[in-house]
Amino acid sequence: MPKRSFKSKELVKEIRSGMTHADLMEKYGLSSRELTAVLNKLAEREVIDAEELAKVMADEDMPPEAPEESADDVPGPSEAPAESLPADEPVLSMYRSNRRRTGLFEGKGVRQMSEVKWKFETSGWISSSPALSPRWVYFGSWDGRLYALERETGRELWRFDTGGPVLSSPVVVDGRICLGTSDGRLCVLNAATGEAQWTFQADSPVSSSPALHEGTLYYGDMGGRMHAVDLDTGSGKWSSDVGPMLGSSPAIAGDLVCVGSYDGRLHAMELHSGRPIWRFRTAGPVAGSPAVVEPTIYFGSLDGNIYAVNSQTGEGRWKFDCESKVSSSPAVGYGKVFFGNAAGEVFAVDLETGTQKWRIQTGGTVASSPSLAYFSVYFGSADGCLHVVDVNTGKQRWKYQTEGPVNSSPSVDDDEVFFGSDDGCLYAIH
Repeated sequence: MPKRSFKSKELVKEIRSGMTHADLMEKYGLSSRELTAVLNKLAEREVIDAEELAKVMADEDMPPEAPEESADDVPGPSEAPAESLPADEPVLSMYRSNRRRTGLFEGKGVRQMSEVKWKFETSGWISSSPALSPRWVYFGSWDGRLYALERETGRELWRFDTGGPVLSSPVVVDGRICLGTSDGRLCVLNAATGEAQWTFQADSPVSSSPALHEGTLYYGDMGGRMHAVDLDTGSGKWSSDVGPMLGSSPAIAGDLVCVGSYDGRLHAMELHSGRPIWRFRTAGPVAGSPAVVEPTIYFGSLDGNIYAVNSQTGEGRWKFDCESKVSSSPAVGYGKVFFGNAAGEVFAVDLETGTQKWRIQTGGTVASSPSLAYFSVYFGSADGCLHVVDVNTGKQRWKYQTEGPVNSSPSVDDDEVFFGSDDGCLYAIH
């Protein structure tokens, strides 16, 4: 395996300056488990001593453990922060892992596939990305239902009928499930029973996955309006005309909410009022969701480019031409931006410069948004496979073949990955 570069001297200096475990996670874009693996490796090599290791781990709930990575698997530096949600917002699961939509998940993931734990069959395609709680899995199907399954066995707990295909990915928060429906509703359900607590009616179908921030749900509808709705009451806070068709799922960037539109622009609005702040124009519709790593927003366009823009000013920083439509959302971490295109390629480009790091070819269009966990990239392809590759090289770790295109974005937690296929099945692999 190629040796990975890591600025250990810089890290050691920061440890000795008093930076906490959380500070280091944010600076290097690593999950808690990943940073722990790096620290243990430095201690193992006697670069830091036991006292220094104990001090930096003091604010971390998870005790130090022997890293599973080899000496060559120490990750490179990144400016992408791992999401850490505040204690007063107990979100268990959200599309793209967090409200910044970075696609960076906690947990070890599945480094080497052992088996399919279970699969659950519906009567429609599954484009929705599964949302996870410690015991349950929630996802939508084109058969017009939202399903709740037992995570360990795949046994059905309940199903909720909607007015049409469910493309939106749900949010799990404090015993509630929040999702948009193709009959124009935002629904909040009891997670244990599937009973509706309230609904908010929009004028157009909703395929946008809600973002939750400080008790407010933000989402768009296909009529081109953005909405902000109170989580507890279902009352609308504001609605704003943005542009024709909002299939993109919004991301939170500081005091802004950002969303792509089929008018070819990325729109930034004030969180509390919906007032337009800036717009960034591309040469094609923006169908995927933006990913935010302050002070930059990364997103793709059907014009074939990935863009990096300043989150506060909307000014372009760089763009990367991948020569084919980008309809999915990028993942950001490990100092790179990862994304797929309609030509079946997946790219990794440098976070700061947009310079290509690697490029691989699959057997079909990649509309699935990549997910990141413990040095691996997970994504689906129209070739029917879930692919898992190394973050630094693109080298294949493993893949799993289904009976249909995989357009669902994978969700990773602990040592499991969950994803849907157009064969109508949701898969759990560990």
